[in-house]
Amino acid sequence: MKKWFARFALVALIGLLLFVGIAFTRLQLAIHEINQKAQSLSQAAPLNIGETATLEILPLYEKSSQPGFESGHGVSYLIRTDSAAILFDLGNNLTASSPSALEINMAALGIGLDQIALIVISHRHPDHIGGQNWWTKQTFSLDGQTQPILHQPVYIPESGMTYPNGKVIFSETPTRLAKGVATTGLITFTQPFPIWLAMPKGDEQSLAINVRGKGIVLVTGCGHMGLASLLERSKAAFDSPIIGVVGGLHYGNASAAALQPEINLMRKLHPQIVALSPHDSEASALDAFAQAFPSVYQPIQVGKVLTLSQ
Repeated sequence: MKKWFARFALVALIGLLLFVGIAFTRLQLAIHEINQKAQSLSQAAPLNIGETATLEILPLYEKSSQPGFESGHGVSYLIRTDSAAILFDLGNNLTASSPSALEINMAALGIGLDQIALIVISHRHPDHIGGQNWWTKQTFSLDGQTQPILHQPVYIPESGMTYPNGKVIFSETPTRLAKGVATTGLITFTQPFPIWLAMPKGDEQSLAINVRGKGIVLVTGCGHMGLASLLERSKAAFDSPIIGVVGGLHYGNASAAALQPEINLMRKLHPQIVALSPHDSEASALDAFAQAFPSVYQPIQVGKVLTLSQ
């Protein structure tokens, strides 16, 4: 019995070491691929995306909300410019309800799909594509049970994502969407432990909106790539200064002291708007940025429009 157990333990240990070794090798290959992509994109000519005189960002689904709206863990923003209304991410739908919380909030705000020109998905996580129900099927939806008919093009972060009878566009590189609006293209990041054991890397795209006479506001879903990588990509991809960041940066419950390097990065932008998503940053992180940028910080809540100060 003891010999059998010893053999089993040895085989299990060897199997574990092989798994970890393979996972670590995949992680190193992922890091190498990330560096190669970053280098090739940094050498590309900046994309001329034009400019917009106006910008409004209306949170439709978030962890925090104005009274009378649905809220939860996830993100969906409506971006309004001179020439387009863009739906950025589709929030979460934990109970696969119909209508979803996003649809309820849209109805309460008088927003219909017919008012939206196009849709952008930041990355394929349940709280950005409409819930676990669609994540497992590599698709997305505003609704929990049935997929509404979409006439708008949808810019997706993974080539394998589909939508029944829909126009999906894999926006791997920076892509102009409308006058003054573009995607950053996919920014690859290494997954945190232990996720990297099974999935070493992920991809996420953000929006860049070039406001006339001011510069570019970046809108993020989760910011898994980190603020430094986001700014590096955006500065290489566009020929206008970055003047603000709105959305998720995945700071969790980090303290003000731990966030000081991030705050210093943001401070170099001389930002005109800073707004962190409460869906992936706790009160300690939100307060740290609010105190660091008291004149330009804006809290994100469903139903509350975010604008650049004139």
